[in-house]
Amino acid sequence: MKAFSRVMIGMGLLLGSGVCAMADIVWTLNDVDFSDGNQAVGYFITDNAVDTIESFSIQVEGPDTSRDFIATTMSSAYLPNEIGAFLEPTYYTDLFPETSMTSSGGIIPLNQGYDCPGCGVLSVGIGYNPTVNGVTETPEPSTIPFLGAGVLLMGVVLRRKLIRAS
Repeated sequence: MKAFSRVMIGMGLLLGSGVCAMADIVWTLNDVDFSDGNQAVGYFITDNAVDTIESFSIQVEGPDTSRDFIATTMSSAYLPNEIGAFLEPTYYTDLFPETSMTSSGGIIPLNQGYDCPGCGVLSVGIGYNPTVNGVTETPEPSTIPFLGAGVLLMGVVLRRKLIRAS
C-alpha cells in the first residue's frame, strides 16, 4: 500500500509540473514603426514550442488610411525566426527578430521588417528600438488531473473498505 501511495504521489507531481511546462507565450509588439509612417501594434500567442500561433490581434495603421489593415492570418510556418501577419492578398507585414523566439520568452529586438502595400521598412537605429516581448501565460488548471485524483482517491477508499470487510 505504501508503494502504491508513493507512485500516485509521484505521478501527481509529474502531472502537475507538466501542466505548467505547457504554458502558452504571449508576444507583444513594441515600438514597431515603419519608414512610411505606419505602425504595427498588437500581440500574438504561441504554444510553448514557439512553432504554432494559438491566437493573435495585429493591426497596422498610419497616416495613409488606405494602407491600414487588421491581420486575419498569421503563418506558423515562419516561426520562430520570422513573424508574418496578413490581410489577403496584398496587405502584410513581415518582422525578423534578431534572435529566434524561444519558450523562455523575454525581450527580443527586431532588426528588419516590411509593411506592404507601400512596403515601408522597419525603423531601426537611434531613437527606434522595436522589440517583441514574450511572457509565459499562467495556465489554468486542467479538469482531467482533478478528475483523475478524485477517481484514485475513491479507489483507495473502496480498496480499504474491501480489505477491512474480508
